[in-house]
Amino acid sequence: MGRWMGAALALLVLSSAAADAAAADLDSAKAAYQSGDYHAAFTEFQDLANNGDTEAMVWLGFLYEQGQGTARDYDEAMRRFRTAADLGDAQAAFYVGDMYANGYGIAQDAIEAVRWYRRSAGAGDVFGQFALGQAHERGDGAPRDLRAARRWYQAAADQGSTDARAALQRLTANPE
Repeated sequence: MGRWMGAALALLVLSSAAADAAAADLDSAKAAYQSGDYHAAFTEFQDLANNGDTEAMVWLGFLYEQGQGTARDYDEAMRRFRTAADLGDAQAAFYVGDMYANGYGIAQDAIEAVRWYRRSAGAGDVFGQFALGQAHERGDGAPRDLRAARRWYQAAADQGSTDARAALQRLTANPE
């Protein structure tokens, strides 16, 4: 094996070990959250988020939004969600939309919410797909379009969303 190939293999092994360690840390943070130790979860997610882990950024944003393990801070929640979304995290884009839809720390804006839901849904996030289906069904921030609503509900249902399945059944039973 050539010197460069050996160095590349060593780098691959080290980066794989680092990824495994990050996954283990993320699992530890999630376990702390599940056990109700929000302060420990917050600390672990914060360390991971500060090192660029987008999933940890989303969790951290959620903790700020809920005030779990830290004081509720909608501005910080939005900052964390936006950073992760800008790095390509589809679920983070959903949460940005949710902040706009509910007016958490910002003016409620259904059109801006739909813009973020569309970004999330287009990247395959089940929550974004369902939310976009709701927006089209209700005509809230998007044109009322039952065909589009069905399409997004179906995409979410295909990923196992029971809420989306129920919405599809409701639309089928009550067509307009």
